[in-house]
Amino acid sequence: MPFSGRMRKLCLVLALFFFSFFLSWVSCDSYQALSDERAEKARDPNGDIVIGVVDSSTSPTLFVQGVRLAVHTLNDRGGILGRPVKALFYDDENSLEKGREIARKLAQNSEVVAVVGHRSSDVAVPVSVTYEKTGLLFMSHGAAAPELTQYNGAFTFRNIPSDEAAGRELAAFAKRGGYEKIAIVFDRDSPANRLTEIFHKAADDVGIDIVAEKSYSSWETDFRAMIADIMKAHTFDCVFLGGIFPAAGLIIRQMREMGLDAPVLGSDSLDSSQLWETAGKAADGTIVFTVFDPSLSETPTRNFVRAFKARYGIPPDTWAAQGYDAVQSVAAGIEKSGSAEPRVAANAIRFSGDRNGVVGPYHRDWDGGISGKTFFFKKVENGEFKFLERDLNRKINFFDVSEETTLRLPIQSDFTVIDPGLARDRGSVEIIEQLFVPLVGLDPATNETIPELARDWTVSPDGKIFTFRMRPDALWSDGKPLTAHDVQWTLRRNIDPKTGAPYPHSLYVLKNARAIQKGWISDVSKIGVRAIDDLTVEFSLEKATPHFPAMLSLPPYRPLPRQAVETHKGRWTDPGHIQVSGPYQLTARKKGQVTILRKNRKYYDADSVLIPGIRYYVTPEGSVGLSMYQDDQLDVMGGDYLPVPVDALSRIRASRDLAGQYSRTSGMGVYAYAFNVKKTPVDRPLVRKAIAACVDRDLLINLAAKGGHAPARMFTPPGLLSKEAAGKTPCAEFNPVNGKKWLARAGYPGGKGFPELTLFHGASEPDAKIARALQASLKHYLNIRVRLVERPWGDDAKPTLSKDVPHLFQLEWRADYPRPQAALEECFDPVNSFNPSGWVHPGFADLLERAGEASDQRDMDGILIEAETILCRKECVAVPIYFETAHHLVNPRVEGWRPSLMGGQRIRDWSLKK
Repeated sequence: MPFSGRMRKLCLVLALFFFSFFLSWVSCDSYQALSDERAEKARDPNGDIVIGVVDSSTSPTLFVQGVRLAVHTLNDRGGILGRPVKALFYDDENSLEKGREIARKLAQNSEVVAVVGHRSSDVAVPVSVTYEKTGLLFMSHGAAAPELTQYNGAFTFRNIPSDEAAGRELAAFAKRGGYEKIAIVFDRDSPANRLTEIFHKAADDVGIDIVAEKSYSSWETDFRAMIADIMKAHTFDCVFLGGIFPAAGLIIRQMREMGLDAPVLGSDSLDSSQLWETAGKAADGTIVFTVFDPSLSETPTRNFVRAFKARYGIPPDTWAAQGYDAVQSVAAGIEKSGSAEPRVAANAIRFSGDRNGVVGPYHRDWDGGISGKTFFFKKVENGEFKFLERDLNRKINFFDVSEETTLRLPIQSDFTVIDPGLARDRGSVEIIEQLFVPLVGLDPATNETIPELARDWTVSPDGKIFTFRMRPDALWSDGKPLTAHDVQWTLRRNIDPKTGAPYPHSLYVLKNARAIQKGWISDVSKIGVRAIDDLTVEFSLEKATPHFPAMLSLPPYRPLPRQAVETHKGRWTDPGHIQVSGPYQLTARKKGQVTILRKNRKYYDADSVLIPGIRYYVTPEGSVGLSMYQDDQLDVMGGDYLPVPVDALSRIRASRDLAGQYSRTSGMGVYAYAFNVKKTPVDRPLVRKAIAACVDRDLLINLAAKGGHAPARMFTPPGLLSKEAAGKTPCAEFNPVNGKKWLARAGYPGGKGFPELTLFHGASEPDAKIARALQASLKHYLNIRVRLVERPWGDDAKPTLSKDVPHLFQLEWRADYPRPQAALEECFDPVNSFNPSGWVHPGFADLLERAGEASDQRDMDGILIEAETILCRKECVAVPIYFETAHHLVNPRVEGWRPSLMGGQRIRDWSLKK
């Protein structure tokens, strides 16, 4: 019986099915044979390890250069498992047809164990089937489609975050940027349409209003009608563009030509020089995301960037880094598994977990993708990409540092205080200068006052009321305005006895300040400071004080963030809580080791801050610091930072390399000993004069500082006086003969019956050397016994008057602002200073009062020399030893360096040579 039409069709279908089954069976058998042959050759320890590399050149990148560098680096280290690495290069030109052709070639080459490349998801996903079937390890450096890895293939990996992660990060960035209404434009034919879909949902989730969504085809060239429709029908503050070149570049150009100037936010598909090649100047302002930042501080990134520049003479782009990292990931899997066999190496990669590659740290997921990768954003400016939010969400690595963007500074001991109201030492002043801006600052070159938070100021005719107008663009680092009310609250807080400010006397110039601090007035609002409005603050003083604007540079006058202080109390200066107003913000601390600062983007003059980051390393030993400096691990030594070892000065001056980096400056500090005149027997001037006459300053300086400082014959540093006055010597001179006579006249001939004295000295070795030398001198010349005690007040160089202050104590003072009488006032004024000696002398106090009123430099000099004579010769309350001389070493890469003699370096004026 003849076949019916239906039967003939059924037979034809069955025939086709069995033929297809036969081809599939033959093909599977062929695939398995290729896989087995590949595995067998991979196990041979003598052959090359061959890797296929597939570029996608429609968008120019440095992917191939990155891969070549990775191969070169591996072979330079002896290859993988001792076998040379060989790369075979292809280009799929972002074409699926060419991609499949290349995949077949590589699959049929049984010597190839891995393939790296195929950037586009449209190509990578289909060709992964070929690689899977033929047992070929495949890692895409750019395909973000989840489909690439979601089917749990045994050999397929994605070395870039998925579209899901990218879409969420893009929406989060838009939210941070303050974009409230966004228009979406996307290429319906490209892989970016999946990213667009994810971005849309993520934007909805964070409260961004998507006001329009328009699509186009990649073959189109005229988008004006679509752009006009969006502009006419919608209001928005950002455009999200999900597309690829060349169409994406044309859209941006046509938007700008039509007057649409809203920022454009795009994907990593636009992370290419092709952006400004197709869009021209219109590309300016376009923001794209990337997974690579060449300034990352991690060692692998720094080494890669250096090696790439050395090999090619240009910095690497994202795709160079992605290619390099993909090859290194494959190599790491082979090394870890001990086998080049694709299945074995793939298993090692799949379960490798955390990895710190050249693109930064990330986690390898079990499905072959990655997670935990940081996204970065950059913006086109003048034809170049400029990174945004560089410090946002960046993981802190205390042990890796990006030298190109970080100033590396050594400090002898860790910062004890960051709160300006509680500042008590040089270290505190240094970090406070970076974090908190004063109303008025000091120019390091001239020590003259310069406006900072204050734009200008006026003074009343009687000199007792100062009114300051503040700049309106000053912000705290959380974006809140810094106002006159912050100034008012800060000073009320700092003068309050409950705050426990160590040196409230610096505020005593303000009306009622001393009375409030002493408890005579309980209402802190009575202090002489008043916020007239948000941007005007008025200070009322106890008496006319011409130098008052300079005093505003002192830490206790610097405005504080009230909300942070009141919310977090004693922990408000912790990195997670602190709000700052200065050029830098505190990012991280590892106490006793390192403190990390990064540029404060909210600082009103942030564009002028040229050094992105600062690291302060606690380095107790000068010799260790010098070795680190010579090894290019530090940028500056000396001054406010770790002192240059004095025993190395002659070697430094003779060094061909270091001599040009060395300089010295006369500081504004004095090192002295002082007596507690409340203790017997040093309560008698004759005893004090006898001891002072046996102090050989030159000997002490040579012992402790190898002649590195200038002998002090008065207490006031010469930099605060005229040259004529600075040359005077009102101090008691070294004269042991007179010393013995005075001691005998005091009733202790030859030291008989003289009680043992106690001397407090600092914790450093130079301090101890000076104290031991003085101890020996007094025993030798006067037969006086002295017990040495390392000072118990930690890093604070200024003791506080109490019953615990000994007969003699080390006293260091340094000028905080340029005022000639400041040294004598701050240390010995019986009313307005901490006065650790307990000494009260009416004539001396009267001279200080007259000095405050003097307007003529000659009159001022005469008054101060008379006061110095009383202090250091007639009464011998203080025994100055030396004036500070700062020895500096500055790396040639640091530009604009100038030491601030008043403390607190203006790092915002420095830069790093590229």
